[in-house]
Amino acid sequence: MSSHHLATPAFVIEPGQDPVTIFEKHRAELQRSRLFMNIAMAVLFALLLAVSIYVSKFYPDRLWAGLPRIFEYFGTVMPNLEADNLFAARQANGKAVPGSILYWYSDLGKYLQLLFETVLMAITATMLGAAIAFLLSFPAARNLAPLRWINVLARRTTEVLRGVPEIIIALLLVFALGIGPLAGVLAIAIHTAGALGKLFSEVNENASMRPVEGLRSVGGTWWDEMRFGIVPQVLPNFVSYSLLRFEINVRSSSIVGFVGAGGIGQELNHTISFYNDDRVMAVLILIVLLVTVIDLISERLRTHLVGRENLI
Repeated sequence: MSSHHLATPAFVIEPGQDPVTIFEKHRAELQRSRLFMNIAMAVLFALLLAVSIYVSKFYPDRLWAGLPRIFEYFGTVMPNLEADNLFAARQANGKAVPGSILYWYSDLGKYLQLLFETVLMAITATMLGAAIAFLLSFPAARNLAPLRWINVLARRTTEVLRGVPEIIIALLLVFALGIGPLAGVLAIAIHTAGALGKLFSEVNENASMRPVEGLRSVGGTWWDEMRFGIVPQVLPNFVSYSLLRFEINVRSSSIVGFVGAGGIGQELNHTISFYNDDRVMAVLILIVLLVTVIDLISERLRTHLVGRENLI
């Protein structure tokens, strides 16, 4: 065995010294060093926390003073439902009766169409982002990159892609492409590529290298090593992370609409801007129901693909 494979001893025992005494002394030094580091990290954390509280003005008195205003706002957006007319049908002239659920959700068809558009935006953005992340994840993994500079370039690329919030990217794309869902899809896809690229590369770094070494020993190329040695191991986790990101992208699709990037968020922004308070609550309830249903379905799919024991 070559000398560079031998482990360097943590301490050297001189002739005539008691090994137990030397070991206990060395352990005490390690404990003191660890204690010093823990105290230093605790002090640094407390300092950063204090600075953060001061900068953000996160004071208890301000928090308690502002909480009632939140409930006041929700009181203004609640619909004016009347018990006698709650389930009233449309009148002879085709108009809904004020105070009924039908009157509150008179634009339900429009809302459902925009919710469907929101889901399609999230699906398209997730697929585009996951495809880009899949390609970047292999050179971004330190144990798989063919060259060092390629690894650095791939990692910096994923950092740039996820470094800017989706709503900022959507705002720029709306200016360039115009109002509509295309800007929202591209904005979410860009951020998804960066976020999933990091997660995928970490999965690749934890993959077993034995299949890769076997393929390399028989003359396989780097592409062969990735295709047959790594992808079969990591694909279930890739799909699981993509489904998790899809859940996030449904919420993001609702948010980017505030800058004109399509989806139900654009309608929510419209109702808030024109002070249609009861319609705000109607849209919010639909968004919450949509996100809840998608979360439940996605959780079932991820459990089926990866296994419950790997999600705990």
